[in-house]
Amino acid sequence: MRAFRELQRSAVGWAIAVVGVTLLYAAFYPSIRDSAAQLSDYMDKLPEAVKSVIGADYTTPAGYLRSELFSSLGIILFLIFAIGAGSRAIAGEEERRTLDLVLSTPVRRRTLITDKALAIVVTTFALAGVLFVTTLVAGPLFDLSVPVPSLVGACGMLALLAISFGAIALAISTASGRRSLANAVAGAIAVISLVLNALAAQVSALDPIRPLSPFRWYLDPDPLTTPLQPVNVLVLVGIAVVAFLLALFAFDRRDLAA
Repeated sequence: MRAFRELQRSAVGWAIAVVGVTLLYAAFYPSIRDSAAQLSDYMDKLPEAVKSVIGADYTTPAGYLRSELFSSLGIILFLIFAIGAGSRAIAGEEERRTLDLVLSTPVRRRTLITDKALAIVVTTFALAGVLFVTTLVAGPLFDLSVPVPSLVGACGMLALLAISFGAIALAISTASGRRSLANAVAGAIAVISLVLNALAAQVSALDPIRPLSPFRWYLDPDPLTTPLQPVNVLVLVGIAVVAFLLALFAFDRRDLAA
């Protein structure tokens, strides 16, 4: 419960941000839709690398949401939250010098880090739920409606993408005890993997290593227009699980008195 309480306050702020961003994009949709033809012509001229990331279809609600929310600011909001939560989970306790106090109670290291990880997972999915409900309720007010199963799939995949990077941040922060290092490295991995996924659309030589990018499994195929792919889900879950196991291994073997 303590791990959930630590994230509660920040989660409320992030939920407000998610609602605000979703409402903003929904309010813009009628004017964007009316200019869809011109925008589509412009998007068609963009490099394939750019179109593979943000999409190029403004003529449908699903295409608009893919381009403007689920491929841009939505990703940024969720990644910042999850990476920040992962980096603070253990390293934050160390920096505040509260970790020794926590571990002096009958709490095993594995239990502590598992509770922290579960709090990140549940809170991230809760934010995805906020995104789902806001889009479902506010979207029709601006003629921005997509099938419920598609919206559920897109929100779920966004949460899994964020959780995978949050788990990477957790592993780095647990191994190093440095929150800033975890933020920097996990953020750099996110940027590099996003660029890799985009460049692979134009550079055929990068195709063999494109599957290493979590964004490939999040964006291809588009979860807003394609039924949820079990393989894509399993890959993102696998990344998170492997990163968590590494964090568990590192935390169990660290000399925290050093």
